[in-house]
Amino acid sequence: MMWKRKLKRSWLELINAQRRIRPSDVALILGLGLVLSVGLASGRAVADIATPDARTTLDLSAAMSVDLPHTDGFGLLPKPPAFTKLESSRLFAEGKLACAGPCVTPFGSVLGVADGAEGRSNCVSTCIRPEYSFLDRASGAVSVHTDDPKQDQLQYIGVTYQCVEYARKWWMKNLGITFGSIDSAHEILYLTEGKNLETQQPFPLARSINGTARRPPRRGDLVVYYPDRADPEWRHGHVAVVVAVDLEQGRVSLAEENYDNQLWQDPQAFARQIRLFEVGGRYTLLDVPPTASRNAEGGRIAGWLYPLAAQLLWGRGDCNRPATFIATEEESTNDHDQSTPRWPSLRCP
Repeated sequence: MMWKRKLKRSWLELINAQRRIRPSDVALILGLGLVLSVGLASGRAVADIATPDARTTLDLSAAMSVDLPHTDGFGLLPKPPAFTKLESSRLFAEGKLACAGPCVTPFGSVLGVADGAEGRSNCVSTCIRPEYSFLDRASGAVSVHTDDPKQDQLQYIGVTYQCVEYARKWWMKNLGITFGSIDSAHEILYLTEGKNLETQQPFPLARSINGTARRPPRRGDLVVYYPDRADPEWRHGHVAVVVAVDLEQGRVSLAEENYDNQLWQDPQAFARQIRLFEVGGRYTLLDVPPTASRNAEGGRIAGWLYPLAAQLLWGRGDCNRPATFIATEEESTNDHDQSTPRWPSLRCP
């Protein structure tokens, strides 16, 4: 089955949500202007997987060469090399051991819910448990299995309870769409196509680059973090769902799994909030709470991903049914055209 082929290709989704970063790598530049773009922020050492003792510093000139269609802004850093099979096997074994605890919160406990998508605890950020969640496309119910359930109405979501699993789950339950197989959360920002669950047809994805984007984050966008191969808890980056944006207050609310495995700040709405700045018509997200000036364990945000053009139609107000995703027009999201998809307000319990 399709889900099993994806599983073989991408078991690394088991560990795609490592969360913390060292204090020296959080940059908050305030003053007459905010000068923080992913292309200008200080580079971090990245392990060369083929030779684990080597370290590679991302070259900013190389970063500028990353060219993807429907990109708002510039300066997206290139992806690091893929893990070798040997390294992947070692990380998988280490991740399974981490599930023995001690846990921040009990594995599988509900931490919060946003728009019908529950966020659950992964024990600790490095935990890997080989269990997989599936969405019943008829009822919207999510079930967990250790093997192929062999039921046609079940749509594979991801490995429990990783950040990629939550991002897919929210998109599936609220938008009726999904994205393809990836090895690490940070790779989501480089995807160019999503899939409509009802029609099984592909549609184009667009992205905004943090620090140089002219389109602000919007509800339903996926906020994607850069990885740090030198840090076990940030080795695969992170992804979270935007569930609310306050442009006036400079505040973005996120729903997610496996960031810190703590109870959500608002268990019925969002996991946490981060700061948003607009300077000269360009937007920067910082992994810093609205009431703080620093976050010692925060990550480096690469950008946010969204369908290129869409209209969402809710099935007779029934929030348990996936929304119908319909592409309506080709909207340019390059650095010179600020036209962007318009999203309706999703109001589901």
